[in-house]
Amino acid sequence: MNIIEKEAEEFYEYGFLNSGIYADLENIKSSLTSKTYNFNRDRDKLDFLKIIRELAIKDKEEHMKSCNGCGYDEARDIAVFAVDQEVDDINRFFTYEPKSNDKFSVAEESELHNKLNDIIAKLDKQGFGQQIIFEEIEDLKNHFNLGKKNWFQLLKGKVVDLTLKKVLNKTIVEEIYNQLSDSFEQVVKMIE
Repeated sequence: MNIIEKEAEEFYEYGFLNSGIYADLENIKSSLTSKTYNFNRDRDKLDFLKIIRELAIKDKEEHMKSCNGCGYDEARDIAVFAVDQEVDDINRFFTYEPKSNDKFSVAEESELHNKLNDIIAKLDKQGFGQQIIFEEIEDLKNHFNLGKKNWFQLLKGKVVDLTLKKVLNKTIVEEIYNQLSDSFEQVVKMIE
């Protein structure tokens, strides 16, 4: 269990909805804001809030097995609402930043962009001109900011999905993946 998980569980168990204060939106939101103020990184805040949200939902479900309508579940619903608002607020300004050794260089982005265009042209020439294929491949061009590892995981997911939907056969998908992953062997080894 990491520090964020430990803090979240202790906060939920002893301070959040069990602190003795009236569990209305104002008090719940104030309690959340005070606690998340202790975390400097948005990623830590988001992880903390995710855990609190999961605990509130689980707590409510467990309680409703033996009781109904006592107000306990309403406080948990308000807590989930407040957590969702905090998450939305953080997400307005949060952008994922990969580690420097995982970032694509401009040359690598350009190379992959050209390879994606070549794949689209090749698929079109072979008669695989379905819009869904082109949209999925075009979408990859917009996600170089994810970093190499996450981008190749996204690629892998998209090509597996196209195979499962029987939009493309396995041979073509393997060819696409191999063409794109050429010269990125270290990253591909990490995700396989």
